[in-house]
Amino acid sequence: MPWPVEVFAVLTILSILFVMYWLPTIVAILRRTPSALGVATINFFLGWTVIGWIVALVLALAAYPAERVIIIEGRAREI
Repeated sequence: MPWPVEVFAVLTILSILFVMYWLPTIVAILRRTPSALGVATINFFLGWTVIGWIVALVLALAAYPAERVIIIEGRAREI
């Protein structure tokens, strides 16, 4: 028996809310920030409050990723 459309709608909404809740952590990981673990911790414990979620998002966006240096044929180039 196929599932009703309402089940798919509820699962879609729950998936979107899950991604929105973890958005600061996802941003921190994708930007490879050194404070990604701190952002994840704040997001886990205080993300359910609007202020905690905003703080985690600001930390994820404010922390600049560590510089990476790639050496190609004896030359150093920053990315």
